Amino acid sequence: MNILYFHPHFTYPGGAGKFVLETGERLAKMGHSVTVLAQSGDEAIIGDYPNIEFKFIGGPLPNTMSHWLQFPILMKRIFEATKGMDIDIIFPQAFPANYWGFLFKRKNPDIPCIWYCHDLGSFIYQKDLIMGLKNPIKTMAIAANPFVKKIDKQLIKNVDAIVTNSHFTSKFIHNTYALTSKVIYPGVDINKFKPLNEKENIVFNASRLYKFKKVDILIKAMSSIKNAQLYIAGDGEEKDNLVNLTNELGITDKVFFTGNLNDEQLNNYYSKAKVVVFPAENEAFGIAQLEAMAAGTPAISTRSGGVVETILDNETGFLVESNNIDEISTKIKEILDDDELCISMAKKARIHVENNFTWDIAAKRLDEFFLQIGG
Repeated sequence: MNILYFHPHFTYPGGAGKFVLETGERLAKMGHSVTVLAQSGDEAIIGDYPNIEFKFIGGPLPNTMSHWLQFPILMKRIFEATKGMDIDIIFPQAFPANYWGFLFKRKNPDIPCIWYCHDLGSFIYQKDLIMGLKNPIKTMAIAANPFVKKIDKQLIKNVDAIVTNSHFTSKFIHNTYALTSKVIYPGVDINKFKPLNEKENIVFNASRLYKFKKVDILIKAMSSIKNAQLYIAGDGEEKDNLVNLTNELGITDKVFFTGNLNDEQLNNYYSKAKVVVFPAENEAFGIAQLEAMAAGTPAISTRSGGVVETILDNETGFLVESNNIDEISTKIKEILDDDELCISMAKKARIHVENNFTWDIAAKRLDEFFLQIGG
């Protein structure tokens, strides 16, 4: 089959981008022809996926006002870039590339359109994300929100089927659109993410540094923990505020910011950390948690969203209440101070990922679903 993915861009190693690259590469190896259409792609991110054909249309990225002002131009470029292509499945991904796919389907009604929903309506239905934007994008998003919701409800009518990354996201789809969806979990490359190092008294977090990731909660939890260091991987608009917070708390000697890391570097930190912590709440899924568990490290996250479908509480890590600094701190100490518990959770975490959350499993399930929908 000829599968056309739509994804915004590959300028940072986000979870949705990993899904596109990892499943696309495996589907191509299964014999499908896989094309990914995006605005741009960093060679350091896409270079390891030789079986995918990439088409880049350029233009300002979605986090700029120019992107939305030039949206009709972007759609014109999409139609030009795909002219003459033989396409069996339209497979749009993260916002706003899902809209590209929906509009492409409108002009190509005979081609099945399967939307993979990665998040909960992104900046349309999640007020906290909208309020976390910076002006002038924030002001524009608030003003345009009622209009965008109406457009969203119209565009979704172009979809033939919806796949989600968790039952939590599937529930959102049902509540928002009154539509059913199929759950196919993302995965982890268990050959890239695996136990390597002796454990050290390290707490680790890897995420985009935005307000909704709540990394500040983790930093505050670390202020009461002795004899351990926190390493934070990633970058984003909240970084300066987080650095200032470590200064205010007087813990600059045990909190370190690494910047963005490649998979090899990530695995090095995952595998030597005794515990990874992700304080964000109501996330649709959590690939970083799975990567850490694949590397043999217990994970702590909030008891909310799709994460509860990945972490086995008290077995592969702990689930805690949202924004509860004391509980996060207590659970971190529990793992740091008990080597037997850490080792036991680490082994169970690796097995749990191997059995349920690999990219091979995800690609196989997508392949079966595509054949069911597209014949």
